[in-house]
Amino acid sequence: MEEYVVVDLETTGLDPYKGCEIIEIGVTEIVNNEIIRNYSRFVKPKKEIPTFITEITNISNEMVAHEDYIEEVLPRFRKYIGDRTIIAHNAKFDLKFLNFYLKELNLEPIKNHICTLELLKKNKSYKGKNKKLETACAYYNIENKNAHRADSDTLATAKLFLIIKDEV
Repeated sequence: MEEYVVVDLETTGLDPYKGCEIIEIGVTEIVNNEIIRNYSRFVKPKKEIPTFITEITNISNEMVAHEDYIEEVLPRFRKYIGDRTIIAHNAKFDLKFLNFYLKELNLEPIKNHICTLELLKKNKSYKGKNKKLETACAYYNIENKNAHRADSDTLATAKLFLIIKDEV
């Protein structure tokens, strides 16, 4: 049985080493080439969400005010993933954040991953103008209703993966 967990994060910035935090974790599960589950959850950051991040993601401080902190969310998330392979678009970004916080909490880092951005780079038949998720979705006619929100981006990435995985 093939099982994947597509993951996308929304964060307060670009670098966890500079104090940026995870504010939303999105997940879409794929089992035997079928999307079976899609959801997201907010994470309460220790600092305020910058205005420009709210403008990009539409995630406000009020929306995360009553959510759990990363110290509570990430151990459950790590257990949930188990040894399944993670898929992400630009996995380097998401794994940088996940593994930074996993290390801080003395939890096992994520090693098994597939990056749809890297798959697009290897895909000779892809003719999009760039490898951004938005561009790839437009190229393959994948709807991403709520771009820059974790649940919508993981669903779009899952659909993209199912299309391109055999084209590489």
